Amino acid sequence: MQNFKAYYFDGKSSAPKSVTLELYDNFVRIQEFNLSYLFKDIEVKAKLKNTPQSINFSDGSYCELDAGDSFFLPNNNNDKFILKMESKMRYALVSFIVLCAFITFCLTYGTTMLADTLAPKIPQNIVENISKQTLEFLDRHYMSESNLSIEKQDFIKKRFDDILNKNSNFKLHFRSSEILGANAFALPNGDIILLDDLIELDKDPEFRGVIGVLAHESGHVVHMHGIKLLIKSSVSSALVGYFWGDFSGFLTTFTTVIIEAKYSRNYENEADSYAVKTIKENNISTQYMANIFDEIVKKSHEKLGNATMEHSILSSHPAIEERIENFRENAK
Repeated sequence: MQNFKAYYFDGKSSAPKSVTLELYDNFVRIQEFNLSYLFKDIEVKAKLKNTPQSINFSDGSYCELDAGDSFFLPNNNNDKFILKMESKMRYALVSFIVLCAFITFCLTYGTTMLADTLAPKIPQNIVENISKQTLEFLDRHYMSESNLSIEKQDFIKKRFDDILNKNSNFKLHFRSSEILGANAFALPNGDIILLDDLIELDKDPEFRGVIGVLAHESGHVVHMHGIKLLIKSSVSSALVGYFWGDFSGFLTTFTTVIIEAKYSRNYENEADSYAVKTIKENNISTQYMANIFDEIVKKSHEKLGNATMEHSILSSHPAIEERIENFRENAK
């Protein structure tokens, strides 16, 4: 039998009572109150180096030992291992490094592997629902009906179908937006939104620059980038939120944006490669893509000056100059 000096709290009042805790083979006894508890009715808290250890009982009461004492149930080495790990600086440092490495892996390669595995398994009805709700939200808050003539819409749509939609289920939508400007983007189900301002930047009467941009957006759909980003963003937010607790409101959001900016750049490069391959297979020069991106840069500088998002750490695209140079190189 072992004896420990302790303070007993009955769970009803905050006043501690000085007691002697006796440890037997399969139970503990509080001598002063003649209370006994089987081991299965006891929860022993792991002890930190210089803090009092707590022993919780099933009736809501608990004891706190003197800071210098350590309480272990017989034949239970788990608590001893934890105490050893927490009481040695070198072990604590190694544990911290391992934890940081684990979090880093989860937020980078781990989420990528998970997204690559799960994305193809997402049911199509879920993909359709996500895309439908996204388009409805954009139509309510950011976009309006296209001002483009029906003749021009039909011409671009025919070019799009002939070149990009031969064996696919893409659906082209024409919209106008003062907020989104010269832009095009794809939803996971294959809906591709083309905005008026982008069409106006294409000086080619055949709209081959626009076709190149649409090929790029088709690449996002083919490689399931939208669903993968959704998975990675959700997992990243959950992980950061779990490890940072209540402090994570701003930090979770900001960290996720930083992380996903890198992944978005990788996806943009992959979509560019798909676009280059597709339009070259249709005997269209990638110079038309370079031309329209040149026009996008000029338009951006007119609105924002040199302080564009292309030079921000939060930019989700590769440097525009690099992309234009890549299109020009492929045109040779």
